[in-house]
Amino acid sequence: MRDHYIKQLQSVHDDLLRMGSRVEHQLADAIKALDRLDIELAREIVARDREIDAARNAIDEHVFQLIATQQPVATDLRSLLAAIAIAGELERAADYAKGIAKKVERSLQTPSIIEAPMELHRLGTLVQTMLHTCLDAFVQLDVTLARSLGEKDQEIDALEDRVIETLKNAARQDPRKLDCALLLIDTAHVLERLADRTTNIAERVIFIATARAEEINT
Repeated sequence: MRDHYIKQLQSVHDDLLRMGSRVEHQLADAIKALDRLDIELAREIVARDREIDAARNAIDEHVFQLIATQQPVATDLRSLLAAIAIAGELERAADYAKGIAKKVERSLQTPSIIEAPMELHRLGTLVQTMLHTCLDAFVQLDVTLARSLGEKDQEIDALEDRVIETLKNAARQDPRKLDCALLLIDTAHVLERLADRTTNIAERVIFIATARAEEINT
């Protein structure tokens, strides 16, 4: 009976990692679609979002079933509740990736298209790194690695500010580019919010490992 319970706990952990991998893939493709203005890839990302939603629901149901039938001890209960929270954060991150993909199609419909500025590329790359790092921290239950994500917040904010200023200047020079500039500014905002999801996940990792709530995104 105990072996079966341990296997069920591991199954939740594995399902969460698979979900995380899917979200990483969605974000990477969203950045790629934005870079290339690839409308077909953007539409694939939107369509795949349903798989992420289904994965989150399956994790929730599995956890609730384990709590109801196994009455887990405090340590296991903490991990299971954190798994629900992490799945929710990952689903939200996937929603942001879908939102970026939708902006690709809308950008192509604007009067004058702006190539995404270099700062926006850097912002996307940094957020991808943060997502991968928070998942690594979860796999290893590495508190130090989880806390390191808090240090990235200022870099994210600085890059977002530079993106906004670059795009405002482009719109001032050519008003036809205003609509596209606004979409890219909103994309930068979305990436900043996605970065917040990664720090939230990191905080849950710290909670699992230490049984203490800790805020790292200050």
